[in-house]
Amino acid sequence: MNNEITNAVDVLKSSGVILYPTDTIWGIGCDACCDTAVKKIYEVKRRDHSKPLICLASSFEMVDEYVEILNLKKLKSISKRSPTTFIFNNPVKISKYVSNNNSIGFRVPNDNFCLELLNKFGRPIVSTSANISGIDIPLEFNQISSEIKSKVDYIVNYGKDKKSYTASTILKIDEKGLMTKLR
Repeated sequence: MNNEITNAVDVLKSSGVILYPTDTIWGIGCDACCDTAVKKIYEVKRRDHSKPLICLASSFEMVDEYVEILNLKKLKSISKRSPTTFIFNNPVKISKYVSNNNSIGFRVPNDNFCLELLNKFGRPIVSTSANISGIDIPLEFNQISSEIKSKVDYIVNYGKDKKSYTASTILKIDEKGLMTKLR
């Protein structure tokens, strides 16, 4: 696992795009602060730039560097129960291509590989499903299209036998800290 994390971090630091196992499904990822890398993800997925991307962070303390968190304890509690992406307003220091309508989605995964990767990288990583936009989301590595595999800069050789069954819950947080379930 350590070699895979080192290799993935090297690619992320060079504005590359990785294919990696997340706490939910296999994802396409890059440095969430790098415009060049984020634009590559849109190209790989053939995704419209008006559709936002979400980010993974190693902790809510990391998330707090990019958005204002009003109720840290509550978010940590919700996140521990199941994979949950929180939509925050007014992100800072994140690529302009990640957010949409001045909002951004962050998830803190409960997954050792993801947490090690994020800790070693030290910044948020974009996480989007490993599919061409409009095509079914693959729930296993072997369902990921050869087109996706050929367009990323690095495929993590870890967790390829993992099967996924659900995407994350998505909760939108307003300026007062109130939450609305979107998915």
